[in-house]
Amino acid sequence: MTMLKKLPEEVLNLWNNWEIRGMVLLSLLLQTILIVFGSRRKTTGRIWIRILVWSAYLSADMVATVALGTLARSQGDSSGDSSEKANNSIQAFWAPFLLLHLGGPDTITAYSIEDNELWLRHLLGLVVQVGVAFYVFSRSWGSGILTFIAIPLFVVGIAKYAERTWVLWSSCSKSLKNSSLSDFGDSYYLMRTPPQDLQRDYLLQAYVFSYISKLVMQDLVPGIPSLIRSRELISKNEADGAFKVVEAELGLIYDMLYTKAPLIYSRAGIILRCISSLLSVTAFITFQVKIDKHDYSTTDIAITYLLFAAAVFLEFYAFLCLVLSDRTMIWLTEKEGNALTGAIYSLIRKLTRSERWSRSISQYNLVSSSIKGEPPRCLDLLGIDEMMRQMHVNRKDFIVGLQGLIFGHLRKKAEKMKEDLNFFDKNVRSKIIGQRGDGVLEREGLLLDYKWCTTEVEFSRSILVWHLATDFCYRVDKKDGSNVSTEYEASRCLSEYMMYLLVIRPNMLSQGFGDDEEYQSTLLDLRGLKYSRYHTLRELWDLKYRGRDDEGYQHTLRELRNGESRGYDDGEFRSRWKISKSVVPGVERLARQLLLLGPKKRWGIIKEVWVEMVAYAAAQCPWKEHTHQLRRGGELLTHVSLLMLHLGLSAQYEENETDSLGFNQLTRVRILKILLN
Repeated sequence: MTMLKKLPEEVLNLWNNWEIRGMVLLSLLLQTILIVFGSRRKTTGRIWIRILVWSAYLSADMVATVALGTLARSQGDSSGDSSEKANNSIQAFWAPFLLLHLGGPDTITAYSIEDNELWLRHLLGLVVQVGVAFYVFSRSWGSGILTFIAIPLFVVGIAKYAERTWVLWSSCSKSLKNSSLSDFGDSYYLMRTPPQDLQRDYLLQAYVFSYISKLVMQDLVPGIPSLIRSRELISKNEADGAFKVVEAELGLIYDMLYTKAPLIYSRAGIILRCISSLLSVTAFITFQVKIDKHDYSTTDIAITYLLFAAAVFLEFYAFLCLVLSDRTMIWLTEKEGNALTGAIYSLIRKLTRSERWSRSISQYNLVSSSIKGEPPRCLDLLGIDEMMRQMHVNRKDFIVGLQGLIFGHLRKKAEKMKEDLNFFDKNVRSKIIGQRGDGVLEREGLLLDYKWCTTEVEFSRSILVWHLATDFCYRVDKKDGSNVSTEYEASRCLSEYMMYLLVIRPNMLSQGFGDDEEYQSTLLDLRGLKYSRYHTLRELWDLKYRGRDDEGYQHTLRELRNGESRGYDDGEFRSRWKISKSVVPGVERLARQLLLLGPKKRWGIIKEVWVEMVAYAAAQCPWKEHTHQLRRGGELLTHVSLLMLHLGLSAQYEENETDSLGFNQLTRVRILKILLN
């Protein structure tokens, strides 16, 4: 009878033991995922990594908290035989490890920038969880040397949790806004020395620029002197070098916003790392030497060894990240002149990868997505239509020629401002930044004929009509036997990238879609094009997208190229264009206008229009959206935004610094001539 009464209690204790073990192992697994993949999202746009990190990040704190609560519950009853007390004792020893898990790895403290604003919640969590851990610890006090081994681990766990809370606070918007621009002036002297090594020069420039970008990302305003100095630095580079500078700069910004970099690269952080490592290793050695493993369950001993191994690995990995980082290379560069620092710098360069972002851009082709048919109606009703759009997104390796194309375009605009000495004129900067294709067309003397699809319509509508016209011109020229050069490919790549932003990332554009009506209407028209009144587009559609190829193709092509407005009355077209939600009425007209030009001129204009649209979108995109994209492998638009900022093509620059010094216009001109020559 006694055995029957004890059986349920024994089963319950067994279940509690395995529940605690399972929760602790799951917490350890989640920490391992965050350690290994936490920093990978900076250099890749693969969705499975984002989902994995997102799931682990959201689950890690919850699992560790529940595990601590389960430990506290299991320690509530001190009764039981010696084996049960031994199990309780070694399981209580896991409490500081769970605090260590709540502190998180150095590679990821925040999943998104909004997490930094929740630092007060983490501070409260720190107080509560440390209290729970101490409760668990106090219940097992006096159980032998195991209790004393736990003391250094408690110090490490509390320090790690406090580190995370401090880093979240230091990366919140209020703390970042309290930063001073004086650091930019202090760091600028580093670039006065002649460059000895291109990689070194890129890192130093990125370090200098990161102070300015940190300010503008908090909607603060650098002054004209900062503009002049940053423009002087970035202009020294070729296109490839300028993009490498921005890559390194964005890496520094990512570390500041999403990792423990603000602490671990400080003197206090390095001291804490040394103390934590020493305490962790000391506790592990003491456990190995002093604890009699036969007193405890084999399973519990194995789990404890795993926890120790993970704790030591965490410290070792943090040390490697510290040593092999761009920050260390920058620090070594500052200390140059010593043979030892030079040798260490060279060794680190050989061990580190040059990859700092995904170097790929997303593509969305509206015509191809319309061919694949409508998504099931049930998905639309469930509100996951956007997931269906993602299925039509492809990623393409970054075309090297795009670097020269974009940087050359931006540098020409900056040079024009330099020649006219218009750096101080905010209106001139705003006009140049506000060009979204009209600047190119005005220079070519064609703006009057293309106003209807550029300046007279919303930006989203302009993207739609130019995207479809570019796609049709590309396919027509390719079918016509023309040599499809890299210039054609670059134009089409930018066209599909802007379409991707419009459909998938509308918040990165100045206005986005609104109610999505233009996109949906255009998509419906494309799907029903074979029944459409736009006969030329319909014939090209049938010939190009439905697998047919007959003698009528050349006739259709000639018809498309003959006559400026065949089948259109201009007044009728304009009235129809203004009321139509779909852009298909304008695609045939724009395609006609472009095909009337020679291939070289046509693709030169298309290319420049798309580059100017990208620059306009980059200038209008809120900086908060740029910081969001850093955790998704980076966006080309963010790189363009920073290039424009450093070249002086930013509306955020104002006259406040020079005005406060009382400079008149003549003095400003003299300053510009001295600094820019």
